[in-house]
Amino acid sequence: MRKVKWGVLGCAGFAKSTAIPAMALAKNVELTGIASRDLSKAEAFAAEFGFKKSYGSYEAMLADPEIEAVYNPLPNGLHPEWAIKCAQAGKHTIVEKPFAANVQEAESVAAAAEKYGVKIMEAFMWRFHPTHQRARQLIRDGAIGKLTHVKSSFTFEIARSPNVRLDPKMAGGGIMDVGVYCISAARFLFDAEPIKVYASADYDAEFEVDMMAAGMLEFPEGRCTWDAGFTLPFRCNYEAVGTKGSIIAPFAFLPHPDAELIVEINGSVETEKFPGFNQWTLEFEHLSQSIIDGSPLAYDSKDAICQQKVVDAVYKSTHSGAVESV
Repeated sequence: MRKVKWGVLGCAGFAKSTAIPAMALAKNVELTGIASRDLSKAEAFAAEFGFKKSYGSYEAMLADPEIEAVYNPLPNGLHPEWAIKCAQAGKHTIVEKPFAANVQEAESVAAAAEKYGVKIMEAFMWRFHPTHQRARQLIRDGAIGKLTHVKSSFTFEIARSPNVRLDPKMAGGGIMDVGVYCISAARFLFDAEPIKVYASADYDAEFEVDMMAAGMLEFPEGRCTWDAGFTLPFRCNYEAVGTKGSIIAPFAFLPHPDAELIVEINGSVETEKFPGFNQWTLEFEHLSQSIIDGSPLAYDSKDAICQQKVVDAVYKSTHSGAVESV
């Protein structure tokens, strides 16, 4: 089987703990290069995970013609800059969420992808898990009637210490870190784009980022209510409510190995199990296969622009205190 030669930008903790092990499991991925501004770090990662090459700079990896695709897990504020540089180097890219800090940056990345003929995808890995594919199919089939409401939450507690999640210059804040999942879930389940938003957020005086936020997204035929941030215990779920029933996804964005859906239709409740899937592996396999056979991405840079338009409107609403159009 043909394997796409992948490189990774940086030696981020998340890449080490989650993304690179998932890449190693992908049937069409070859771990080819790892880049760091510290060559010794890159060499250590290469030795640990079996990368063929290590580089002492990001630029060196992008200049290597053997590298076909790049995973970009850099801090939020660096995502668009290096996504564009990857495109200019002819590399396909998975960019960790958020795709950009604002819609103008997202449009610049999409323009670079089109200009240089590469595929760029925002890393909402959860969308590839069969749990959510099943949920959306049930909705499309009318199993729970007409979808009218989505409720979603993603929260966890964070230490009050300087880090990229709390750095406004690096697009930090709870909405950018976890709120974007709630927004993407609503767009995914409604299979549509919201037209108006309202949101309220607690901005930290010291770190100058949103620590906790809640809001509503108005869709053409329904609404989503959501909350996300850094000051509540771990919660990670959604509920899709229709005129005949509901679908609950516990631990939706970070599913357990035995992921499940709880489906209630006309008072009858069933639990569907989805064991053994690694959603990060599925994500890397999807882009790799798209490169191999030229098939379109399920979620391309245009999708990322739509997502960012909603995020921008949410932030605008937290400052204006008003309902904002998307």
